[in-house]
Amino acid sequence: MRLRTIIALIAVMALVAAACGGDDDSVEETTTSAAAQETTTTAATGGETTTTAAAGGVSTTTVAAAAGSLGEYGEDPATADPALVAKALGPVEPSDEASWNIVLASIARAHQDLDQATIDKAMECWRNQECDTGSGGDLVMGYADGGGDTVNVWRGVSHMEAILQALTYPEIGTIVSTAANFDPDPAVHENGIRFLVQRGVDFIVGYPDFGVALAGVISEAEAAGIPYVSFSAGYVGLPGQQGALTPGEDYTSVVGEDLCALGQSFAQVLNDGVGSGEVGMLGGTPGNALTLGWQQCAVAALADGVELVNPPADENSTTGDTFWVNTFALDAVRGLLTTNPGIAGWAYEYSDGLFTALQAYDELNIPVQNLTVALRTDEQTLFCDWAARGEPTYNIWYSAGGNFQSRTAVTAAMLALKGADVPGQIIVPHVMRQVTDADCNPDRVNEVVSGTSLAPDAILAEMFGG
Repeated sequence: MRLRTIIALIAVMALVAAACGGDDDSVEETTTSAAAQETTTTAATGGETTTTAAAGGVSTTTVAAAAGSLGEYGEDPATADPALVAKALGPVEPSDEASWNIVLASIARAHQDLDQATIDKAMECWRNQECDTGSGGDLVMGYADGGGDTVNVWRGVSHMEAILQALTYPEIGTIVSTAANFDPDPAVHENGIRFLVQRGVDFIVGYPDFGVALAGVISEAEAAGIPYVSFSAGYVGLPGQQGALTPGEDYTSVVGEDLCALGQSFAQVLNDGVGSGEVGMLGGTPGNALTLGWQQCAVAALADGVELVNPPADENSTTGDTFWVNTFALDAVRGLLTTNPGIAGWAYEYSDGLFTALQAYDELNIPVQNLTVALRTDEQTLFCDWAARGEPTYNIWYSAGGNFQSRTAVTAAMLALKGADVPGQIIVPHVMRQVTDADCNPDRVNEVVSGTSLAPDAILAEMFGG
């Protein structure tokens, strides 16, 4: 029996055992330092035992999940590089098998050593609303972003990751992209998606910043036979929310973390770090599902001694809306600190936004002491600032930037077009990691790009090298 087959069989058994052992995203398991997690792989080879540990605690056994039915659709999850899985996600436990295999299949296409022709084509597609991939393929990919490359680095990198993923599919011959640039008018976002429908794209990948407000136009796309797949937990309204669409029924799929588990992880970081005292929460565009999802569960999971100074108006509202714009984050923190200078913790899904917001501490002469921060993304601007401050009572925990999820959305859409059974919710596992000095890399091409991004440095240099 071939080694690869043996490893795959071992992986299947490991996944089954993990599934029987409980929720992989439980708070107790996710609020763990990366340094404390290490996984090894043992494979029988001709009567001998071989053990291999992968970078960041993600083992080759974990990655070598059986391709199963995905192989007939041209995907091979077992070829995902364990180092890239660890880079993108940290030392996670796999999510459910159907989700995990699609996540791995997408990472398997994340090539890091690109030739110049591919880099040039990717940049052409990134800079222009429409491009010919040069493959001669018949499929047209649509990309609809509520943000945009020019207004937010995270959005620009996620766009690039989707483009790079599309270039691995010779069937995709054209890429068409739209961006609403965080316009506060939902109609602008609707028009971007409707433009793609009228252009005749074959599928749409994107982030629906206005959630339920975009239900109508996304329904139009699906009615026209155009699969819509969102990433970064871009639900078109959370399940149970009035007017929400149901992923897997009303639109093809949503890729992202279990938002309630993520919010509970944030709450545990604050509960453990603050103990008792005041905390604040920040979010992105008003009503977006990512913020709403984690905030709902984080608020409910705060300990009795932890007081949220800016509670949301109701369970269907977000608090601390910043549109993921750094200056808005600064305004929000400045306002909250002015009335609550003793805030001892923050939760936010945007690291670089909080980096800018920390200027409020300096403006108000409030020391950054006895402070605990829970974050999703990992822009190292904040991490390098943390290292420079050298304050031992100031601690940061983060999960992952999640840029690569746009790749997963492209792969999910391609699978759907080929007739594969794609889950309505593709769950991306998460783990909380404590920031250390090693998280500040002074040689990074651009310090605002998440360290967990899978866009190669050669691409980042072209995008942000000046």
